[in-house]
Amino acid sequence: MLRFFRQIRQRLLTDNKFSKYLLYAIGEILLVVIGILIALQVNTYQENKMARSKECEYLSSLLADLTTEKNFLETYAGFDKDVIFNAEALLQAYYDRGAISVDEAFSRQLSILNNRSTFRKHNSTYMELLSTGELNLLTDQKLKQSIMLYFQTVEQYETIIRQNNEYIDNHFAPLALQVSTHYVPNAQIKWSKNILEKGYIKEKFNRPPEFESDYFDYVAKRLNHPLEELELVNQIHYRYRISMVHLSLADDLLETNKGLLNRIEEVIDSCSS
Repeated sequence: MLRFFRQIRQRLLTDNKFSKYLLYAIGEILLVVIGILIALQVNTYQENKMARSKECEYLSSLLADLTTEKNFLETYAGFDKDVIFNAEALLQAYYDRGAISVDEAFSRQLSILNNRSTFRKHNSTYMELLSTGELNLLTDQKLKQSIMLYFQTVEQYETIIRQNNEYIDNHFAPLALQVSTHYVPNAQIKWSKNILEKGYIKEKFNRPPEFESDYFDYVAKRLNHPLEELELVNQIHYRYRISMVHLSLADDLLETNKGLLNRIEEVIDSCSS
């Protein structure tokens, strides 16, 4: 092909047809430029196609992370609802009687308040996007801003919950363990089910018949002191408030999470088109 064009140029120069040669040369240059532009366009198309494919893969991973987080948040909210329910029962019983009634229900409810749930983040895909600088692959700017804001909010809420859990561990739990027998809540029974079935632990302890009544009598005598009773009631109130805060945070994240899931699903659907 190159030899063919060379022969045409040589013939035009030999025949002194300079004007035709000039037009031919310009045409040849245009052909080269057009070829380059087409090659660039094809290359750009391929790069955009690869970027779009990678964007869709990241969105699918984000969708999986957010779905896992939604399920976790629902469970987390359920835990704090249980704590709130039992705290309300304890406080209502106290205000109805004008004093703390120490019995099995009191001990069981206080034991539930003594537990807390660790907040877990599910942000591995988002952290990868940040660390690799590929967050810019997300072409929907509004969606990208929403994703960034969501995970920033998760970080803030995780800090609040962690600090509140430290308070429960360091202040509420020591007091609660002094005035209640420990009944394992349902959330922890499932953790021990596997080793219970294998016979690694005892299903229950055989307590003396008088243990419960003697223990409750001891606790009741201690709580007869006004300051001891006041401290416990105040701690139950504060534990109640902590779970209300945690439930509010989880509910807020859940609402945002579900909106993000719907938006990401819409974008992923467009990936196949």
